[in-house]
Order: sequence, then structure tokens, then C-alpha cells
Amino acid sequence: MHTNARCELAMYSGRKSPRFKLDTPGMIYDPQGNPVLKCTVRDISATGAGLKLSEDVPLPKSFFLAFTRDGMVRRCCEPAWQLSIVAGVRFTDES
Repeated sequence: MHTNARCELAMYSGRKSPRFKLDTPGMIYDPQGNPVLKCTVRDISATGAGLKLSEDVPLPKSFFLAFTRDGMVRRCCEPAWQLSIVAGVRFTDES
């Protein structure tokens, strides 16, 4: 599937911005910076991401999603939805 098809699919599904498929490790940190849960970032857009969690536990109301091992590249998030170990998150920072 090329980029235009992805964009069309994202618009058709009612999304604000196109999502791009990924399969990259991530880490969820609480607001104090403590590691909470490993995850896999399955897709990402300008406004949020789709995650596969390492455990079936509820996501915190607010958290940081890190995209690097050292946690230096991260976004502030809130859960949009969660079904067991699969979740959609909304970015709440202005990056």
C-alpha cells in the first residue's frame, strides 16, 4: 500500500491525520518518570498511536510514551480506548 492509499484509508476511517504502520519497541512512563509497562508501537500519526501492551493492565490516565531506550524521545499521552493488550492513545502535548 503506498502513502496515498494510507492517507485515503485514514480519512475514510474518520481520523484527523493519517496513521503510519510501525513495529517498534516503546515504554510507558508515569508522570513522575518511572517505567510502568513495555509496549510495541504498532502505528502512529500526528495526533496519537496504536499500542500493543506487554501485559493486560489498565493504562494510567496520563503518561509518557517513550520511543527510545533512554526515554529521551517521548510524548505525553492519555488513553483513547483499550481492549486488553491493544490500545489507542492520544497525544496531549503540543509537540
